[in-house]
Amino acid sequence: MRQIILLLVFSLAMGCNQPNKKKNNESQTQEKVVIPTSLLGKDWEGNEILVGKVSYAQMVQYTEAWFNKEYDFYRINEERLEKIKPLLKDKRVVLIMGTWCEDSQREVPGMMKILNQAGFNTAEMEIIAIDEDKRTKEGLEKVYNLAYIPALIFFEGEKEINRIVEFPINSLEQDMLDILSGKEYKNAYAQ
Repeated sequence: MRQIILLLVFSLAMGCNQPNKKKNNESQTQEKVVIPTSLLGKDWEGNEILVGKVSYAQMVQYTEAWFNKEYDFYRINEERLEKIKPLLKDKRVVLIMGTWCEDSQREVPGMMKILNQAGFNTAEMEIIAIDEDKRTKEGLEKVYNLAYIPALIFFEGEKEINRIVEFPINSLEQDMLDILSGKEYKNAYAQ
């Protein structure tokens, strides 16, 4: 009996010493990912930034100084989230952002938290980090007719449904819900 009690106490103590792990597609990644030098550029002041097509894990790791704080701070509207979940099925989502951009630093963590909580596979989504001239070395931004960032673009197949640009009109959840449910939606820069 004494051995069983010691084993239980030992097991509990070991369990309490384990780090708090989040899912792969949550704000923190388990392992450090490699960020190739080909994805590194410079901003106008000479500071290092990400530029090019990056993975979710690379973006989170590179931006962890601001991403994790804003991700944890963002509070999701659970009622709207439940309505968004089924509408994301079979959709493609593209994010174009700048690691140097204050608007991206403000909006992207909330966008990613909503997508993660809705069960969307952010590890598979296309994320493009651009420089301050809103370009990549490969010209990836040209495909998306980019003017302002961040841009969260929703597709059904190859057809663009709509996009949230720079900031939401109502809220991130409401704007996503409007876009995905086919309601009329105009971002701040739509003609």
